[in-house]
Amino acid sequence: MVASQSDDRRGGGESPPTNGASATPATDSSPPDEHETAVYTVSVTGVGYRNEGYKEDGTDGIPPEPTKPPALPAPEDDTQSRKFKLSRSEKWRILKNIGTVSIAFMVQFTAFQGTANLQSSINASDGLGTVSLSAIYAALVLSCIFVPTFLIKRLTVKWTLCLSMLCYAPYIGSQFYPRFYTLVPAGVLLGLGAAPMWAAKATYLTQVGGVYAKLTDQPADAIVVRFFGFFFLAWQTAELWGNLISSLVLSEGEFGGEGDINSTRYKKLKSCGANFCVIGNGADESLKRPPDSEIYEISAIYLTCVIVAVIIVALFVDPLSRYGEKQRRNDSTELSGIQLLSATAYQLKKPYQQLLIPITVWIGMEQAFIGADFTQVKKLPFFCMINAICSLLFGSVMKFVGRQPLMALGAIVHAALVGVLLVWRPHPENAYVFFTVSGLWGVGDAVWQTQVN
Repeated sequence: MVASQSDDRRGGGESPPTNGASATPATDSSPPDEHETAVYTVSVTGVGYRNEGYKEDGTDGIPPEPTKPPALPAPEDDTQSRKFKLSRSEKWRILKNIGTVSIAFMVQFTAFQGTANLQSSINASDGLGTVSLSAIYAALVLSCIFVPTFLIKRLTVKWTLCLSMLCYAPYIGSQFYPRFYTLVPAGVLLGLGAAPMWAAKATYLTQVGGVYAKLTDQPADAIVVRFFGFFFLAWQTAELWGNLISSLVLSEGEFGGEGDINSTRYKKLKSCGANFCVIGNGADESLKRPPDSEIYEISAIYLTCVIVAVIIVALFVDPLSRYGEKQRRNDSTELSGIQLLSATAYQLKKPYQQLLIPITVWIGMEQAFIGADFTQVKKLPFFCMINAICSLLFGSVMKFVGRQPLMALGAIVHAALVGVLLVWRPHPENAYVFFTVSGLWGVGDAVWQTQVN
């Protein structure tokens, strides 16, 4: 849903609608006061929102030729007439909503990522922590097929966000009593909630980005990518805060101690770098399970973060009904789970979608590598910092250089780093190399996060 506007200062001309919606300022016989706020009547048509950033990526079934909208009659029922009013100052409210959603996700994933990073250590017995993480992502895959549309249709985007974020609480709460029958079911619940949460987030950012683009007379694709860039700036810093909390709570125990590594530091150099094997070399004798009191303390902190994140969304984020969600829901036809699965299979026949599959597979592989293998050298915070900065930067740069050059940059950076890592042999005296590799890896990951999403 996007709105186009006309302005007396531009001679009364109208911008043609490009995404199934239009907006015209309320007319008045007297000249507008520069201090007054222009009011826009926004109309939502049945075609829904079309992101202009993808108009060259292949046909989406919507005729590309823009048409001039007819005159809008004064409605008696905004919901039935599919129109609603916005003021020009609404753009500041939209920015507030984007910032609030971003902060809520940062707080939420400070808790989740901090908890997930500790699973292979604090719940290492019988691989319980790893099994629980596997359950999360297995459930997430299944949830992607059926759950998001079902929940969003019934609860709306905002309340889908709240409910889905709340699904993270049982998993973190189960750290107080970690057993197979507590961690794994809680992980499944988290996975089921994660898919609608991410779908609702993407829907919210895209819809309000389209409105903001027309209120400010800017290209919709550039605004949407910029909003995603700001979101990932905040989201990527969650890893920093999660690790900071872990280090502050666990640093005084044996778990956070350095241990006696001087005698073994140089002995293990031959098994570092590309020769490193998690199975044979992953166990660090200096890392012991922290006391239960510290685990309870850090779990309580993370659980509080989840509750705070849900409260932030519930109290401070405006519902999408303010921007035509009710009208779009009335225009749309609900699909069954089988129909959604069939639509997904049909989408996979399109060549552009097929070309995205290797990219999404690589995203999963590169994030698993930096999050699981490279963190053995504990340089992830630097990766997160560079990633956050580049996420914001690339969201703005895309407006000037386009999507393809940025994606080429990400591919070149990651391909070059893989080649370097194959021949590089780590040494304690060359610490700057660790930071350089993790920082550049964050540059490439920022490209995928902002452009592919």
